[in-house]
Amino acid sequence: MYDIQLFGSIEVRTRGIRLAGDDFGGDRPRRLLALLALHGEQSLVELSDLIGAPPATVKDDLKVLRDRLEPGVSGRESVVVGRRGSYRLDTERVRVDVATFDQLIQAAEGRSPESAARPLTAAAFLASRPLLEDEDAPWAAELRAKYRDKLRLLEVESAQI
Repeated sequence: MYDIQLFGSIEVRTRGIRLAGDDFGGDRPRRLLALLALHGEQSLVELSDLIGAPPATVKDDLKVLRDRLEPGVSGRESVVVGRRGSYRLDTERVRVDVATFDQLIQAAEGRSPESAARPLTAAAFLASRPLLEDEDAPWAAELRAKYRDKLRLLEVESAQI
């Protein structure tokens, strides 16, 4: 299982190993990991536009990312799945903190204040650091603002409990 942390600095924990910073092979591979973890399947063109690099460069960066996440594993067996010009993470092998945050908020919706308190508290704990705090790309800033708003709403809901 690959545990991907996007709140705070981008990190991956798997098989007792922690990857962070330059462990992903550079800024672009790290950003590609974040984009795939946040958005699911993306075409090579979409990734190229978001990263600001030609598709061939993005394809090379995805190979670097695969090798850093799973040294010696072939592309077909990789957690980074490529098919027909699109890429995604293997959802059976990945757990992303942002997805857990969203699930916890959903779990609290429509519940009584007492039963909503636990998932709301867990969601607030997960988001205790800003989303993608080390990334300065425009797409990262937009997502950071989106989740900051979600957290503010969460704080209001928690205060009403």
